[in-house]
Amino acid sequence: MTTTTCITAAASNSPAAAASSSSSATTTNTNNNHTDQDGSDPQPSSSSSSSSSSSSSSSSSSSPPPPTNDDTLLLEPLETTKLFPSSSHRDKNTHLTTLQQQHLLSEVMFSTGITTINPSDYTPSFIIKHFILLSILFSTNHGAVVSCLSLATARMGNLGNWQSSILYLSYTLSALLGATLMVKNVGSRNAMLVGMSIYCIYVGCFAVAMAVSSIRNISALLGGLVGGIGGGFLWTAQGSYFARASEEYALAKSLNMEQSSAWLGGIFAGIYLGLEVVMRLFSTVMIRWGWSWMAVFVGYTVLAIVSAVLMVFAKDYPLTEEERVKNESQSVFYKSTVTFRLLWTNAKMKYMVPLSATFALSSVFLTTFVNAEVLRVALGDNNSAYVGMLTSVTAAVGGIMSLVFGYASQRMTGNDLILVIGCLSFFAVSFLFFMYPELSTWNFSWLLLVYTLQGVGRATFEGALKAEFATVFEDKEAAFGNIIFQNGLVTTLGFSIAANSKCSQVGYYCIEFKDHGLHNIMVLEVLVMVSAVLAIAGYQRAKMIYIREREEHEMESRLLGEDHLL
Repeated sequence: MTTTTCITAAASNSPAAAASSSSSATTTNTNNNHTDQDGSDPQPSSSSSSSSSSSSSSSSSSSPPPPTNDDTLLLEPLETTKLFPSSSHRDKNTHLTTLQQQHLLSEVMFSTGITTINPSDYTPSFIIKHFILLSILFSTNHGAVVSCLSLATARMGNLGNWQSSILYLSYTLSALLGATLMVKNVGSRNAMLVGMSIYCIYVGCFAVAMAVSSIRNISALLGGLVGGIGGGFLWTAQGSYFARASEEYALAKSLNMEQSSAWLGGIFAGIYLGLEVVMRLFSTVMIRWGWSWMAVFVGYTVLAIVSAVLMVFAKDYPLTEEERVKNESQSVFYKSTVTFRLLWTNAKMKYMVPLSATFALSSVFLTTFVNAEVLRVALGDNNSAYVGMLTSVTAAVGGIMSLVFGYASQRMTGNDLILVIGCLSFFAVSFLFFMYPELSTWNFSWLLLVYTLQGVGRATFEGALKAEFATVFEDKEAAFGNIIFQNGLVTTLGFSIAANSKCSQVGYYCIEFKDHGLHNIMVLEVLVMVSAVLAIAGYQRAKMIYIREREEHEMESRLLGEDHLL
């Protein structure tokens, strides 16, 4: 990517500034620190300097140079040379940009929350290639985890509910108290590597629980505790990496941050959910081939370990100079609690909570009730053979719709309509069982619809919601830490409600589970529906606040720009 630059002194009414301006020279060059977008070698730089007579003539006047005939603006060095210094060899010159380019840079600067900007050192193809590699490895590792999670209740009964509750409790606490510290200290790629390694222990504990019955309970609960910590690290780091890659891609492709994050969010969600399809089908296929459940969980463990090891080949974006300075100025306590601080002080974040809560509650409902009991009663699936196949439908629909939504949000709709569609899909999942509670009347076609609706809703959570967080909030680690905290806390409560919502007599909403306990499933159904309605209203309010802040910022930018030209 080539960039035209010029050196100029700041305009000012002070004599000192006028003297400084009078002695400045104008230079035009091509920034040869960056490769072209097609990956070819950069062209040799060319430069020309103004003559001494021209400089002398310039020094006799204190007025600023006249505007050029292509409507360009001269930006001061302080304003344009600090953002995204991804490598230490960045050119310190200022940049000559058109009015249209300046407006685009202003949008990127506001959406990222940083006040100074530099072009990306990476080509778009380089950014996309490493983003896809990281997404594949991340998705393989996490696909093994969620496949085991969806089988926890089906294979271990109420012990699976307690294991999942502990998993999400430790997941929530790690996001609240330690994950942001890890990411800020070691970087997002390395923090993901740590999280994926810990996740391997969680998956391995399933194999141990199946193999050694005497330590089944200890293995399951310990795996949940450790796995939650890994999840907190992993998802906070993934959000930080996603935001940084989106920033670099926005600059490399001359997009605004919302377009860039929507496109990369669609790519990630498509890969993530697509590979989840493969990982979930793994259990169904292997069981039909005669594998034992212990062998299936060993297979998941091997896949998780291999993906974690290969993570070292993904691009590790170094901390920027601004990030390093900011980290050094912040205490360990501040970095450890920045997630909670953002939730407590930021009005937009409070209104976004129901969005994360809706996905969490709907996932709990599907895992603890539909996977474990509805399939058993409606389809006679006592060996959980349909769990992998139908949950893979959810992932497949989510993967396809993530790409569709990513394209639509970039080209047509934005994220607003897409998030509303997701909330309505989650609402419909519970509403169908609320209206038709007799499980014996359900068949494969209706269940396929339920898992499809869950996939549509999940596509909005994995893609559009995270793209919106990357755009709306300045501190990316704190913002994505909040997604984890909110999702983890509500999921923990959801599993606890599922395990403890007892009833006394079998009925439409009082279901006898596989472990012979009676559970009231209406509680979760109502919670999902109420949360979905609140999510739509809360998001609209948060977006109104964001738009108002953006308009105020743009007004300030215009005023500062006009002052600069005086």
